[in-house]
Amino acid sequence: MKAVGFVLAALISVCVLNGCGAEPPRIGVVDMARVIAESQEGKRANADLEALVKEKRAAAARMAEEIDKLKKSLDKEPAATRKNKEDELVRMSAEYQKTVSAYESEVQKKAVELKSGLVKEIKNILDTIGTGDKYLLIVSAENAPYFQKTIDVTDKVIMKYNELQGNK
Repeated sequence: MKAVGFVLAALISVCVLNGCGAEPPRIGVVDMARVIAESQEGKRANADLEALVKEKRAAAARMAEEIDKLKKSLDKEPAATRKNKEDELVRMSAEYQKTVSAYESEVQKKAVELKSGLVKEIKNILDTIGTGDKYLLIVSAENAPYFQKTIDVTDKVIMKYNELQGNK
């Protein structure tokens, strides 16, 4: 009988502390990569990045064409001027490698910059949704190896993000 009384007292304590009949804590999961890929602002950022990549590839291709032209002209070059052309080819090849490396760094830097800006905005939206809808916790899908799709708030975040971007 004492055990039943103890369990009953514990249940009453839990109800008093947490509030009987109160809603259970809300937990949500968001797929950040999907928000970035599917939101209007994410699509815009991806298009900007793709345009930069295309521009840099075209510039690198023009440099590569010049190097190829010089290589082909070496066969027809007289021995007296061939050394100068070979030196020029070495210089152009080194410059090409350095330029391509700089382009790659620039693209990576731009990608990080765009992603961090998007993530910052998405976190603000998550804060708004979390506060407004009384979520206890919203985690990134990358950090949740398993979750029921019923707690996925990704679509809600995309809609809110697009709505906010439309008002800007």
